[in-house]
Amino acid sequence: MFEENPPSRYLTRLAHPEDSQETNTAVSHVLRDQENTGHIPVDNSDSFACSGDLPANPTSPQHHLANLKMLMSRQKAEYESKIASLEQRNRELQSEIKGMHSKLGQQRKRYNLVEMKMQNAERAKEDAERRNEMLQKEMEEFFETFREINRWK
Repeated sequence: MFEENPPSRYLTRLAHPEDSQETNTAVSHVLRDQENTGHIPVDNSDSFACSGDLPANPTSPQHHLANLKMLMSRQKAEYESKIASLEQRNRELQSEIKGMHSKLGQQRKRYNLVEMKMQNAERAKEDAERRNEMLQKEMEEFFETFREINRWK
């Protein structure tokens, strides 16, 4: 009978007492660790609803299968919860990045505007200095001319 049903051949190994004990111990340790850390996700699979629904014989393959199904469903729910949390964080970070890109664009515009104003101010300063130099020369020429006129008088 077990040979005809391929999945059941895996269960035949659990019928050995040493394998059964190891599996029981491993499953109980994992379940206890999950209970102690508070990482017990809701079981939403078609496995047994609670430990009272498990087969009475703790060494039976069905018992081990039920324990493994419960463990897998808890892990699945925990991983799905972690994935959902990471996806939410990813969305938040993408939104934050988008806002930062927007602020960076505004900062660049401000920087370019300030740079243009500084260049304009520098040009205006140079122009003012040239005008001052020209006025200074004109004033010197005027006073020189005025002195010469006063000498002739």
